[in-house]
Amino acid sequence: MKKLIVAAVCLLFSAATLSAQDYNWAIGVRGGGMASGLTVKHNISATNAWEGVLNTWYGKGVGLSGLYEWTMPVITDGFSFYYGVGAHLGFGSDSWFGVGADGVVGLEYKIPTVPIAVSLDYRPYLNFAKDFYFGAYDFGFGVKFCF
Repeated sequence: MKKLIVAAVCLLFSAATLSAQDYNWAIGVRGGGMASGLTVKHNISATNAWEGVLNTWYGKGVGLSGLYEWTMPVITDGFSFYYGVGAHLGFGSDSWFGVGADGVVGLEYKIPTVPIAVSLDYRPYLNFAKDFYFGAYDFGFGVKFCF
């Protein structure tokens, strides 16, 4: 057990001292409380990105979200804090239709030794069409392949 703990500490220390690898594109999945699905992210600069998400909405239907994000490095190399705004369009069962505004706040870690990024985020949204409501409980975990 002691060897496992020492190995884990060494791995974390070595990961913290390496510099993060930048990536232009990433594709992956996000599992969330309200919306889960496929995500594509494109870093357009060191501090800005576009992200598109094709998702299912808690059993009501499918949706497409587009987000513009601002990023900044935090904690240590490889970690980025990001926040952004965007919009969504969705449709589904029982004539459900959704159009609205989205927000996102999250933390991403790009693993330096492999082309993988993991993220934790919060994505509140405001729906304007048919059912006007505020979705405040969409916390999610994402895994993306970077290239």
